Amino acid sequence: MDVNESWEGFSKRMQRLNPLFELGRGMDVGELKAHIQTILMQVLLTIFYRELNDDDNRRKSDIKYMVEDSIKEMKLLADEKQIDRITSGLLYQGKEEFSKPFEALYYDEISGSWATQTFRYVTMDELYTNLETGSSIVYKLTEVAQEMIFMSREMAEEFSITIEQLYSMQLIKNGNFRKATRNLDHLISRVNRLMAREFSFQKEMSNNPKILLIEEEWQRADNREEIEKQFEEEKNHFRTITSMIEKTKRRNEEVDSIQKELILLQEKIGHTRQLHDRFAKLVIQNISYEMKLKVENPSLFWENSLVSFREHFYENWFMKEGFNRFEEIENVLSPLFSPKNEFILPLDWIWGEQEFDEKNQADVVEEEAPKESITTQRVTNWNSVIKAWSYVFQYLQTYLEFSLADLADLPLEVQDLWVEESETIDLWMMFDKKPLKIQVLHRKEETLSDEREILLFKLMKEYPQFQMFEGLKIYTEFDTLAEPLLWQRMKITPFKICLQEEKR
Repeated sequence: MDVNESWEGFSKRMQRLNPLFELGRGMDVGELKAHIQTILMQVLLTIFYRELNDDDNRRKSDIKYMVEDSIKEMKLLADEKQIDRITSGLLYQGKEEFSKPFEALYYDEISGSWATQTFRYVTMDELYTNLETGSSIVYKLTEVAQEMIFMSREMAEEFSITIEQLYSMQLIKNGNFRKATRNLDHLISRVNRLMAREFSFQKEMSNNPKILLIEEEWQRADNREEIEKQFEEEKNHFRTITSMIEKTKRRNEEVDSIQKELILLQEKIGHTRQLHDRFAKLVIQNISYEMKLKVENPSLFWENSLVSFREHFYENWFMKEGFNRFEEIENVLSPLFSPKNEFILPLDWIWGEQEFDEKNQADVVEEEAPKESITTQRVTNWNSVIKAWSYVFQYLQTYLEFSLADLADLPLEVQDLWVEESETIDLWMMFDKKPLKIQVLHRKEETLSDEREILLFKLMKEYPQFQMFEGLKIYTEFDTLAEPLLWQRMKITPFKICLQEEKR
């Protein structure tokens, strides 16, 4: 092998990597220095998505908010000066009045000398910027910054089908027909991978229907309407792309080179569209099969009140995933042999569902003929329950988690609300079930069977600000070392409710 092969295309490689190496370099941002590249990469992605969706909120002031939001999301702290420095450090090098591009050295293997590469991460978007009217500059990513995102995409495979389609539209709109054709290869590759996963799941579902209980991400029957709507949206994007190609062909009838590129693009979009339709059909088939399994084998999908050690721990965890550390085995087994009794729900909670008429019961003793005792169903005061829980969801909006221990920090009148109705506390214990994806906004109350969903439905109806929880996931986390919580003469298992965004 010729040693010189290692130099082939070396300067081009370095010119692709230099912008990544230089991102955030030299910025004086104190303790944020170790995180600066991560923050700026997130900001570039935010600009990229807004550009794809024709969102013109890409001015310097908008980028400043992007920086601030990214820092907050990453649980970091920054003052106004640091945020301003990071913002300006993405737009230009050095002082603002000079607005200098970034520079980096690279070695040119052909000339045998060093050269200077100049580049920017963002540039003015002429389509949205009107300097004549004195408006601010709207920024878009340069090809250099786009290249950085695509390099990360090849590793992370993070882009959805819809984003790939939007990007193809953007390329066609800008006249980059060859690049649009190449981008469709990414989309074809993604659809092929997703189809392979669906085929594998279909086979496993046939052999072992219980996989629907083990793998939450495959439980899609309840979301069929949303999934079909998503596929229809993607089909519409393909129609839009086809229409854009036809219009462009008519505008450039006399330019042979453009016609050839458009014909190749048209063929590629036709193939991609057919592949996508097959994928959509396969997903819907699998969802239909899932529904059929649930109808024909209902016992498989009943929610067990007890955890089976053999099934849940040994088969679905030990045998499937194994252990990384011996301490994990000890943590699982020690509670089974520990003499310490765990907390058990108070008996009065169980009987709290019904109240007995004591007067009628006394009458039974006085009369000779025994009378049938009368039970009256307790009527829940939902206004009290909802008001009590509204403070929990306000807390979740800000901190993404809530523990009953936090009630001690709330006003006494709020704490009193929590003991007005036994259902208020009962609902807290209901959240100690499997995680819940919130999907109640467009449903009718009578179709809801999960008590948690009924609570969320009533909360959203009473407090519209809580509608932002739709589509998010609520789950519980336990502190295994904490003692049971003592509050209002009640002993409560120490767990907290957490909020998590769903990843697509």
